[in-house]
Amino acid sequence: MLATVPALGWLLGAAARQRRFGRGDHDQPTHHGDTDMTDPDPTVRGQQLGDELRTLRETNALSLADAAERIDASASKLSRFETGRRTLPVEDIASLLAVYGVKGTRRRELLALAREAERRGWWQRNHPDFAQRQRTLIALEARAARVINFETTVVPGLLQTGEYTRALMTESQAVPPEAVEQHMITRLNRHKVLLRERPPKLHVLIHELALHQMVGGRDVLRRQLEHLLECSARHNISIRVVANTGGHVGASGAFTLLQQHEGPSVVFLENLTSSLFVEERHEVDVYRDALRNLAARALCEEQSGELIAEMARHLDTEASRE
Repeated sequence: MLATVPALGWLLGAAARQRRFGRGDHDQPTHHGDTDMTDPDPTVRGQQLGDELRTLRETNALSLADAAERIDASASKLSRFETGRRTLPVEDIASLLAVYGVKGTRRRELLALAREAERRGWWQRNHPDFAQRQRTLIALEARAARVINFETTVVPGLLQTGEYTRALMTESQAVPPEAVEQHMITRLNRHKVLLRERPPKLHVLIHELALHQMVGGRDVLRRQLEHLLECSARHNISIRVVANTGGHVGASGAFTLLQQHEGPSVVFLENLTSSLFVEERHEVDVYRDALRNLAARALCEEQSGELIAEMARHLDTEASRE
């Protein structure tokens, strides 16, 4: 049985709110103490820059008031900058970096990011380091109220077991052997967001073929499928399978829609060498429509669980016969 319209409420409702208010997934524009107008929606670049400078401030054991005083600004202004809700002049960023003792290459990188902080859409092709590229995604997941992930060929990263992740990296040969451990640490650090006291809602749509990929062999795949069943029992996780019944709108590849507590929705796409964060509203709406289409043809949660359980039992039976 395909999903009914109420099951799509988490997606339809967010889209309706965004069209109504012209902002992200929060219902009303927010006003802040010392500003006379609503701050613009944050950008992914602006949020990352704010995160980076907040970390530097805390490393230097400075309060918001102390740091703001050093650049002749208010604590509330600096607070809104650190959360990505407003930008600062590049001159102020340079002053903060001097206060925090940042020099050399790191200083140049952060100033370059500051100059582009208001731009929407970020193709991170100049971050050759995997951990750097994942850092932006991890930060977005930490701020998200809801994460909706469609996967075509593998189990979603947030729900992968350690042995499945390791097998995926080694068997694909996409990761050099000497880099596997560091990649593992980075990947598994993403899971922390689901273990916190108030985790985001995670809605997963997995194409059936992904569940048949024999990653790591029968035992590894079986335990991965059993892990999916355990995860589906959590109150904040929904797992649904898109049955292998023909062509579908997700055939072009996997993607993730992140709906933030404060700020617009962002779409994340990834390939072997770069990451893309889609922020323009009309483009995000294309992916939202694609998710609506995929959810409408996916099995319901109960049937998806039954299918995954049957596949796990089948793998266990095959193993016992050998």
